[in-house]
Amino acid sequence: VWYINSGQFTKVPPLLSKTEAQAEDRLEEAGLDVGTVRHAYSDTVERGTVISTDPGVGTRIRKNDSVSFTISDGPDTVKLPDVQGYKLDRARSVLKDEGLEPGMVTRAFSQDVPKGFVISTDPKTGTEVRAGSAVALVVSKGRPIDVPDVTGDDLADARAELTDAGLKVKVATEQVTSEYDKGQVARQTPDAGSRAAEDDTVTLTVSKGPEMIEVPDVTGDSVDDAKRKLEDAGFEV
Repeated sequence: VWYINSGQFTKVPPLLSKTEAQAEDRLEEAGLDVGTVRHAYSDTVERGTVISTDPGVGTRIRKNDSVSFTISDGPDTVKLPDVQGYKLDRARSVLKDEGLEPGMVTRAFSQDVPKGFVISTDPKTGTEVRAGSAVALVVSKGRPIDVPDVTGDDLADARAELTDAGLKVKVATEQVTSEYDKGQVARQTPDAGSRAAEDDTVTLTVSKGPEMIEVPDVTGDSVDDAKRKLEDAGFEV
């Protein structure tokens, strides 16, 4: 009765975090056989030690039955592929295919790498990283362009100069009064001298001409009063 109820049984000994050799010794001491030894990646369990057992630790089992266990191969690592010179969408696809995540994208000017293509990665190409890690990408904005000053130019001339420089042109719907004649460029965004990327857009605001002011009537006033009225109205005397 004792043998039927308990004598033929034992429990799976604690094997977690033991090496493969230690686990086999423990099973032998407990009168159990070694079953299948599997391997799996683990971010938390040290390489070469037991992650889990089947049946689980403490499970009631017949003597001489076998216990399988899984050994940690450590974190799953991936060698970062070379995506420099790839278009952004293609680079993201390659990273995902390798088990990595495309991370933050920053943009920088480049004389050599065309706009929209990858300049570099962080970590660098060839680095061993954990699977699922995020990889930051630096993408080219194209060659830098110094925005020319087109304020005061006729709209057609300003458009041509900006286009020749490799920039796109947008004309603001609202016109403003300015020191420039009607139809000339009153202001531009970004300002002259700013650095822009190829195909960036410069917005031009067209002048309605100078603001017209009615000249006050100062005939009959003293010279001082007349001078003050005219200057208050925005004129030079």
